[in-house]
Amino acid sequence: MPNRLLCLLVTLLSAPATLAARPLMDLVPADSLIVYAAKPYKRLLPTSRPDGQPTFSIASIAAALNAAGLIPNEGQVFADIAGALPLFGQFEHAVVLLEVSSRVVERKDLTASAPAELGPSLRLKSLQTAVIFRTGEQSSAVLQQLDRVIGRYTNQGVAQLTTQKEAGYSYQRLVDERLPGWAIWEWGRLDEFYVLSFGEGAFMKVAKTHAGQVQRLADDAWFRSALAKTHGDKALVHGFFALSRLREGLGDAAQGRVARVADALQASNMTHDLWTIGQEGRALTWYRCYHRDGEDFIRTYSEPASYPPHHRRIVPDTARHIAIINAPTRWLVDNLPRAWIAAQSEGNLRKWKRAWRTLEQETGIDIGGNLIEHLGQTIVIFDYPPHPLDIPFALTVAIEIKNQRAVRMATDALLGAWSQYLDDRAERNQTVLVRVKVKRDDDGIWYLQAGILGPALKVTDRYVVISWSPQALRDALKYIEAPTGKGLSSR
Repeated sequence: MPNRLLCLLVTLLSAPATLAARPLMDLVPADSLIVYAAKPYKRLLPTSRPDGQPTFSIASIAAALNAAGLIPNEGQVFADIAGALPLFGQFEHAVVLLEVSSRVVERKDLTASAPAELGPSLRLKSLQTAVIFRTGEQSSAVLQQLDRVIGRYTNQGVAQLTTQKEAGYSYQRLVDERLPGWAIWEWGRLDEFYVLSFGEGAFMKVAKTHAGQVQRLADDAWFRSALAKTHGDKALVHGFFALSRLREGLGDAAQGRVARVADALQASNMTHDLWTIGQEGRALTWYRCYHRDGEDFIRTYSEPASYPPHHRRIVPDTARHIAIINAPTRWLVDNLPRAWIAAQSEGNLRKWKRAWRTLEQETGIDIGGNLIEHLGQTIVIFDYPPHPLDIPFALTVAIEIKNQRAVRMATDALLGAWSQYLDDRAERNQTVLVRVKVKRDDDGIWYLQAGILGPALKVTDRYVVISWSPQALRDALKYIEAPTGKGLSSR
């Protein structure tokens, strides 16, 4: 008996240990500018599909529609983008902006009448970005999507695909002569991870970080501290912004635009910003930590224990996730568009301001005032109806409002003008491949049409409601517009 026990002990001690999965953040360099990382959405779902129910992929559906000639030319780009989305639902992933720089170019469209109005023209000088998937042995799913895209948008006459070997790593490189010299696509496997990168040197930077030759973001002192303050150990999603490094990377040429965007977002003095989303049951938490003027600030936007019952009631019982966010909604609706406009050139900035003034004069409506002044402080988010392909972010969003008539007038005027603008621009530019339309149905639902339908929006008595397609919105409105609510009631 003692000999048997000794043999068993020796066997146990000599057996290889089961290693914990390596953190995906070990592949993200410490000097990254923007990072979005998330767990695979499918693993968060409470149950799988019922036995016997067929499963489909966007790729197979798109292929069938293509073969039948049912995807118009203007919808092909969007269909291909949609075809890649399930990868983000299937695998843990990170999307990383590694480096960006800008340059000033001389305008060739200046006229004697208004040369100064156009302002300087900025172009990308360089860009490095990467998408990292934890695929394990299932990297073929990524390769299949790559093959479809490469086959559709490149050919041997303009592109060259080669196998590269560097520092012990083997990976693929695609160079397209129609793109700038730095605009190189590279992809390859790093142990259980699969990396797709754009920009010269991006793949090797991730590879060297994986090998421990480049400092990792996970080892950065501020990032580790902020992650602890925002319950990062339980986070399903987190987003990181190195604002000071982003300003430095864009350089002096872009500082005017950067300053305008920062002012619009009230982020002029911020150096770092971290957001995390976690899960308690099917309720989602949302925390933030940002660094301003030498001090960290912590914000809580979604806390399940304090969800108001009257907002919970509009959420269907079958929704798998719910978040009720207490946020400065007016700030979001006012400042995010301002930030987008501020990122435009001086000439485009002036054009947008003139267009906005003209729109308000023609409609006789204070669009900004009617919309912004009547927004509440609460946003309700839930994943009903479920997307048939489990695409991440196929959500319904209900934004609290106080005056339905005023908000509806403002949104109708704004979306109507946007619809006319898109139609006019498409005709002027003779757009075929990527044509977007804004439409309104008789039941008051507005939606985008870009080959595929969605997202969609409607103003109800208490909320502005947005969902991932017109039909999805109609399904959600059955609960939201119900007199007393059919949803979570007291849960």
